[in-house]
Amino acid sequence: MKKYVKAALVIFLVLGLTLDISFTARAQIEVPEKIRIGLFFTDKTSGVNTAVSSFSVTAVKGLQIGTFERGNFVPLQDVAGESAITVRKDSYFVVSNGVYTEYSPDQKPTQTGERVGPYHVRIGGPQKDISSVTGQISLLKEKGIAAYPAYVDGWEVWTGFFTDEASAKKYIDGTLKPALGDGIGADIRQPSEKAVVIQDNGGEVKMVYCSSNGVLQVRPNPENNPYAFTINGKSSYRGDLEVRRQQGSDMTVINILSMDQYLYGVVPAEIQASSHPEALKAQAVAARTYAMAHLGKYAHIGFDLCTTTLSQVYKGLSGEDPRTNKAVDDTSGIKIIYNGSLAKDIYFFSSSGGRTEDPKNVWGGEIPYLKSVEDKYESGKSYKYNWEVTFTSEEVKQRMKQLGYDVGDILNITITQVSEAGRPIELVVQGTKDKVVFTKSRCRTAFNLDSQLFTISTDAEVAAKSAETTSSKVQLSGSKVMTADGLKTLTAGSAGSIMAIGGDNTLRPISAVPATYTFTGKGWGHAVGMSQEGAKGMAEAGFTYVDILKHYFTGVEVE
Repeated sequence: MKKYVKAALVIFLVLGLTLDISFTARAQIEVPEKIRIGLFFTDKTSGVNTAVSSFSVTAVKGLQIGTFERGNFVPLQDVAGESAITVRKDSYFVVSNGVYTEYSPDQKPTQTGERVGPYHVRIGGPQKDISSVTGQISLLKEKGIAAYPAYVDGWEVWTGFFTDEASAKKYIDGTLKPALGDGIGADIRQPSEKAVVIQDNGGEVKMVYCSSNGVLQVRPNPENNPYAFTINGKSSYRGDLEVRRQQGSDMTVINILSMDQYLYGVVPAEIQASSHPEALKAQAVAARTYAMAHLGKYAHIGFDLCTTTLSQVYKGLSGEDPRTNKAVDDTSGIKIIYNGSLAKDIYFFSSSGGRTEDPKNVWGGEIPYLKSVEDKYESGKSYKYNWEVTFTSEEVKQRMKQLGYDVGDILNITITQVSEAGRPIELVVQGTKDKVVFTKSRCRTAFNLDSQLFTISTDAEVAAKSAETTSSKVQLSGSKVMTADGLKTLTAGSAGSIMAIGGDNTLRPISAVPATYTFTGKGWGHAVGMSQEGAKGMAEAGFTYVDILKHYFTGVEVE
């Protein structure tokens, strides 16, 4: 009896552990409340450098400037109405007509205008709060001193933007002491790689921010509807804005918003908003799944995803469309699941040309839910569905050199292996000095082709009849021909041309070595995962977005 009791207890504990693990796995695939998108940044790993030294921000009904510390936003100042603010590094600038152009202190600026720098003068000691700072600044302005608030892990009163320490000291002795007396307690603040300056559109300094405890954020006032801001008068974004100064870089600018708000700006950038609603829903779910799988990709520089194809194309509020917004809303929280976990390898592309490809033939490696499938609902009318490009042998030679291969004069380009879906997965470029073999996606990227589905023809091909009288196009190089001197094999290195008798009994010269290579192909993109053109066709044929996703991603669940 006791043995049975013990066994029951063991089973209970094991079951309890299993339930706990299951719950944890499910919690891991919940959509996060907020995500962080890098608008401008420097990333040495990917070679991206879009970080900015200055930019402007506006919101229809004003902005809040504050600091984000320990998970909380602390508002510091308000900017009313549509007044623009300029956010810039505290560095060396030339100011001309309100435009800030950064320059190195080691070099003279080429631009004309007022020169400003990162040296400041602090007046007095630390202040209790913003009210104390404001009061001090009012008194100083009455005495002709242009002071402004500085937040340096606490409030201080600063003045000046001096290009060097000597200029700052001269200002203390020549201006501050005569105006305020010798006991003012002024000292020079050295340049800091963390300092950020905020000015209004009249050039008045709203704040200098230099904190080791938090980060600077700019938020639309809550009255804004939509809750959004505009950068440089061009692109608008929902959510909040964060500014960081990474060491050795310009400013990193980050957009913080919900997942669905992010997708509002992604989906219409990836698929035409005029597409069938079910195709739009399929794209929304695929984009959400992709985003969740790649969260934290840029965690080393403070955000999750970027705005380009290195993540997903994101155009913010400026790129939204009501039709794609509805698709995002209608599928909110829905993602692609495989074996109880988030499907982490979700890819999509424009068109396949009739059949998608297995990733092993493109990038290498097996992914169980990414298999080559028939793509029969593509219309064949999409952009770049059919394409053709011709290279001269000299252009091929130069391209090989650009890729680091000196193969000499080009003799031939041959497809030596194709995938089950008909895509070249091995291609040989033969030259007079050497040859180079390209495999998988390199068959496409080596020539910057629109897809990996193509054939190659040359100007050295002729129609030849076999012993069975069947006709086919062949390239003369490597072929056996009957000459006056008997049967000979033409080599790729044969110079000049040969004379052939055509069907009309006329002689014409034919080169044994091609002068041009024509790549004729179908589809646009890598062809792994969901074909957007195929998704449109399936939707128009009556399939739901779930049907579409399950077709292109084998064995998944959509939930």
